[in-house]
Amino acid sequence: MDYKKQIELKAVYKNYRVKTSVSIFKPTYKEIEAIRGITFTHSITENLGIFGKNGAGKTTLIKLLTGILPPTSGEIKVLGFIPYKLRKEFKKQIGLFQGGKEQLIWDIPAIHSLELSRFIYGYSKNEFLQRLADFSKALDIGDELNQPLRNMSLGQRCKMELMFSFLHLPRLVFLDEPTSGLDIITRSNLRSFINFCHQQYGICFVISSHNVKDITDCCKSCIILDKGNILYQGDTYYLLEKNQRDLITINVDSENLANEISRKFGGKVNGNQVVLETSISDTNEIINQLLSQYNINDFQLKRKDTEDIFTEILKNE
Repeated sequence: MDYKKQIELKAVYKNYRVKTSVSIFKPTYKEIEAIRGITFTHSITENLGIFGKNGAGKTTLIKLLTGILPPTSGEIKVLGFIPYKLRKEFKKQIGLFQGGKEQLIWDIPAIHSLELSRFIYGYSKNEFLQRLADFSKALDIGDELNQPLRNMSLGQRCKMELMFSFLHLPRLVFLDEPTSGLDIITRSNLRSFINFCHQQYGICFVISSHNVKDITDCCKSCIILDKGNILYQGDTYYLLEKNQRDLITINVDSENLANEISRKFGGKVNGNQVVLETSISDTNEIINQLLSQYNINDFQLKRKDTEDIFTEILKNE
């Protein structure tokens, strides 16, 4: 694999020193391990999702990969560069968007702030106008380009900040909580925009998010972090397929019958209702057994939600 087309970490640790007392003369400190010896390699031909609970180390990992923070120990290479050395050639090839953190100027029209990108990164006016047109169409942006940010909604400001983050068409873009605080329609539009840029321009996105759909909709590969450790790294679809389950909800005539079904099939009872969790391959057989052996009033079948799958992985770490 070409090291200039990959992200590589080897035994990376990142510790923070946190003050634990209010004493001026004899303060005490403790070390917190935000990242604990993680090692992985990722090709930038695919988007990468990073998922985990609060405090899992997601934002710290993004900061390490972008060079905002140096590691306490270990080696990091991104596109062949050591990120924290912040070489100009490296900074031109990456973009960073952090949800809730503003980069554009509040009181001038957004288009003037966006045009700063072409002066910073040195591309032509024609290239700027073409990219602006493509991005505006993909994000459904119109007259708001001529408005100052202070007159925009949160969703509109988020779109402008995203555009600014990669109008220069970097090879690699880091998105930290890109859909935080946005409504459901705007979130969907942003995910479509990310996929558009990946397909149209070949940009690789590294997305850190609490929102599972940000990862499942945009990232073929993912990492699940917990307490600074990697619980899983690999194909997102494989992870979901491996842990996917069907939920069968059954209503019967009595609680005694519900308990009997629960004992036999391992379900959870709530009055006259039983909820069974089955592997997808076993679902049809179990339904046939239930219908042939018991008097079932009605039943419902649904596939377990992807967010529930990720939550259970973290619970069963």
